[in-house]
Amino acid sequence: MKKSFSLIELIIVIIIVGVLYSSINFTLSNTSLNQAVDKLIAHINYTRHLALKDNKMQYYPINNTLEETNRSKYWFKGWWQLRIGKNSNDYFYEIFSDSPDSSNIYDRKGNPVSEFAIDFYNGLYMAGNYVANSNKELNLSYYNIKVLKYNDVNLTMGNSIRIIFDNYGNCYTSEGSVGDGGDINPYDKDKRIPLMKISKITLCQDDNCENNLSICMSPKIGNAYLCK
Repeated sequence: MKKSFSLIELIIVIIIVGVLYSSINFTLSNTSLNQAVDKLIAHINYTRHLALKDNKMQYYPINNTLEETNRSKYWFKGWWQLRIGKNSNDYFYEIFSDSPDSSNIYDRKGNPVSEFAIDFYNGLYMAGNYVANSNKELNLSYYNIKVLKYNDVNLTMGNSIRIIFDNYGNCYTSEGSVGDGGDINPYDKDKRIPLMKISKITLCQDDNCENNLSICMSPKIGNAYLCK
């Protein structure tokens, strides 16, 4: 009776185990990448949904404070947007409607927390940049994202990708200058830049971006979908 493996049988077993391990590891990695892309697509489209139902136009200030005067004058800076950024460690995104502070500044990021959208499912703030009571799934390190590209250019620290929607469903990539900036026309194409061509966001789980998936956004309306 045969009581031990031959060298050939042992090699075959090692090869099979290696193939199975590689398959499982690839599947798990690919699953988390798909989850990241699916979540971001859903949240881009959710931002558009928020904008469609929330007309930010304010004809008159509700009081005489500088904050309310500028909220009325520059109401279009409060359109809902999804901002993707990078801090020293991670890529993250946040969904918010900007508002002026008492110094007449629109800071173009979610601050204070009252500006953030609330996650319908769990009641958490839709902010991935380490805000208290926020949804950690909006921090892309949760999905092991190592590189993020916008139209094939790496997003670096201090820069942002902005996906902004008005209440008619139009998509923009800029909300104009911080504060008033003299840009009182909400449809000035030089300052509030409309999305005029298909744009692509690529998420990578390795530094060389070999394991990646991409999201495309359609012109004008910014509809998000999986693409190559």
